[in-house]
Amino acid sequence: MRVELKGLHKTSKTLADGSKRDYYYAWKNGPRIKSAYGTTEFYDEYRRLTKERKSPDANSFQSIITLYKRSELPKRKPSTRRSYLQYIKLIEEEFGDMTIAAVEETGSRADFLEWRAEMADRPRTADLAWSVLQKIMAFGVHTEKLKRNPCLKAGRLAETGTRREIIWGPADIAKLREKSSQPVADVLTLALWTGQRQGDLLRLQWSAYDGTRIRLRQAKTGRYVTVLVSGELRTTLDRLKQANDERKVKTLTILTNSFGKQWTSDGFRTSWGKAIDAAKITGLTFHDLRGTFITRARRAGASIEDIAEASGHSIMDVRSVLETHYLAGDETAGDAVILKLEGKI
Repeated sequence: MRVELKGLHKTSKTLADGSKRDYYYAWKNGPRIKSAYGTTEFYDEYRRLTKERKSPDANSFQSIITLYKRSELPKRKPSTRRSYLQYIKLIEEEFGDMTIAAVEETGSRADFLEWRAEMADRPRTADLAWSVLQKIMAFGVHTEKLKRNPCLKAGRLAETGTRREIIWGPADIAKLREKSSQPVADVLTLALWTGQRQGDLLRLQWSAYDGTRIRLRQAKTGRYVTVLVSGELRTTLDRLKQANDERKVKTLTILTNSFGKQWTSDGFRTSWGKAIDAAKITGLTFHDLRGTFITRARRAGASIEDIAEASGHSIMDVRSVLETHYLAGDETAGDAVILKLEGKI
């Protein structure tokens, strides 16, 4: 017996091997139904998800969270939505049943701060969760659902001085190269020598490379950047170009997966995660490679202005990265001052 599921959203995706797979969502932009289509489990999961979607008590904080998820979250990029949702889930579990009156009440800030303090052993997670909570509160004030935002100006738990732990060192890079597949290692090489974001690298096409420089427009900022290709990177690009020329069906993108197809964001994220686990690397992310590029370039003698031009950061951002996050506490950073005073350089 066929049952019509109102609002059910279906998408189809071509996999790396050329086959097609259908994906079903409880509603457009809603959660994916993971059970097999047509089964009793599929129907039960659909009912559970749509039941959770029903409007909550208008006097609860959950009503504001739900409204934020419906109206504001879809405006964000998919990667941002995925990131926000994990913190929204924490917020819903802790404060979803809290009344709006209780949120607005003087003294509620202490409750929210205490919740953040419980994550103090994971300061970056605590700060990100707090940031999402702030946004939801601000949305509530903007839509006049809340009279005040009790989560303003709380500072950060993560240290803002020395952040050497988020620099990829030579040992970390070597371990990842050893444990990762060649396609993942190729993405790593481009990241280390260009300082660009993951999404921009995965989309980078051969037309952006003229044999000497890579030219691209950053999706997030819209900035155009030009990066001179190093010897190591040229060796990688030449190998990838030869492999692409030998394919029956050539790809437009420089970087491809193990099937010779363009990476999908989900596919790369999965492969990257497996490589990280295999290399037993903790506390480092792909995005940290941007800061690593900045730091390596500065230590090699590049000016802040040149680094900003190559990486696409603003000069102010480069300074912030170098002074606040990466070079603070570097024992060799000020050596040149003393050597100059001694007349040795």
